[in-house]
Amino acid sequence: MTVCITVILTAPKLSLECRIDVFFLLDSSAGTTLEGFRRAKAFVKRFLQAVLSEDSRARVGVASYSRNLMVAVPVGEYQDVPDLVRSLDSVPFSGGPTLTGSALLQVAEHGFGSASRTGQDRPRRVVVLLTESHSQDGVAGPAAHARARELLLLGVGSEIVQAELEIITGSLKHVMVYTDLQDLLSQIPELQKRLCSQPRPGCQAQSLDLVFLLDASASVGPENFAQMQTFIRKCTLRFDVNPDVTQVGLVVYGSQVQTAFGLDTHPTRAAVLRAMSQAPYLGGVGSAGTALLHIDDKVMTVQRGARPGVPKAVVMLTGGSGAEDATVPAQKLRDNGISVLVVSVGAVLREAVRRLAGPRDALIHVAAYSDLRYHQDMLIEWICRGLGTFSFAEAKRPVNLCKPSPCMNEGTCVLKNGSYRCECQGGWEGPHYQAEIKTTPGYGFSALGAYQCATSSGG
Repeated sequence: MTVCITVILTAPKLSLECRIDVFFLLDSSAGTTLEGFRRAKAFVKRFLQAVLSEDSRARVGVASYSRNLMVAVPVGEYQDVPDLVRSLDSVPFSGGPTLTGSALLQVAEHGFGSASRTGQDRPRRVVVLLTESHSQDGVAGPAAHARARELLLLGVGSEIVQAELEIITGSLKHVMVYTDLQDLLSQIPELQKRLCSQPRPGCQAQSLDLVFLLDASASVGPENFAQMQTFIRKCTLRFDVNPDVTQVGLVVYGSQVQTAFGLDTHPTRAAVLRAMSQAPYLGGVGSAGTALLHIDDKVMTVQRGARPGVPKAVVMLTGGSGAEDATVPAQKLRDNGISVLVVSVGAVLREAVRRLAGPRDALIHVAAYSDLRYHQDMLIEWICRGLGTFSFAEAKRPVNLCKPSPCMNEGTCVLKNGSYRCECQGGWEGPHYQAEIKTTPGYGFSALGAYQCATSSGG
């Protein structure tokens, strides 16, 4: 007697309860091969069967690409999950070149169609790219353009395209790599988790002291300087600017170094945006090293509004000239607990700028000033210590109320019991008044104006 046992394999039942629009982009090029394309389709089908239900708040679209983008299912335009899965069965393998960059541009502009509502009414929009082949056209610009349109990019691919997927998504943490079909299918729960747990980029409730440093020298020119101003204004829109959360300052350098406004000058975002538009173009020959020393001595100090214990960053935008003397001043800032990110604009990345940037994750290279807008999300992720490759490492360290030092006249700051005191040099004394303790959201306590060495005992 023969006994036949039928084993029915079903996908693990998860849920996609978050309000989200997901666009699956499948590589159907010759580089991926028919086998790779079938793997991608099998993964998407199994994923949809596992996470979608009649009451799901998620909407899905699917497209394939090689030379051209072919939308099989526009976002949300399907009857039910079985209907959606049947639509995937009919998506053909195209062959042809792998034009991932072109596909990303088309998805960014048209992929979400009528689903692209605006403002608070718009759900999070995610593009999930599945590929096993290197692109034959540029991907960095199109991907940055997509992220600038507030699309979250997730990459799923074989190990050979991992580095390219990192460039496309802007983060290694947005990349999922597999070795075979079973390995790919096992990552369904991980993709579900990433789709419903990704925050929108921004630092809306995060304390930060941020100084922008703009190259206003003749090597940049007034028109390009204006584009840098526009870029930092758009970046500032992503912050909650007020004395208790994010403070913003601006320094420009060229024929001289000038503080356009300090950290404590403008208490609102609207005031900061106006002041950024009024920052002067200086011309002349600039010295990035002198400008960074100016920030260390006259901007990122407690006396000029910097808050002890709050993360600090300097974002420097430069055309690359005048950076030869900047490596040591930049390291001095880093040694004082201040992160320094360099945004270098130009066709050629100068060696002096590489040295200035220091760590690999502290440099963004942009080919042209007109392309700055494509790198806004990348910059914000770095500042906000998000999931991007540009990590704000200092923000992850324990709060240090002595950086920058609140002690005046060369006094030494000493941490003690969650606060600090100043050990003063001869001829000076302190404390001269009680500490004013102020709560800083997310970072515990800051002691402002406390225990400074300020009163001379020698007359």
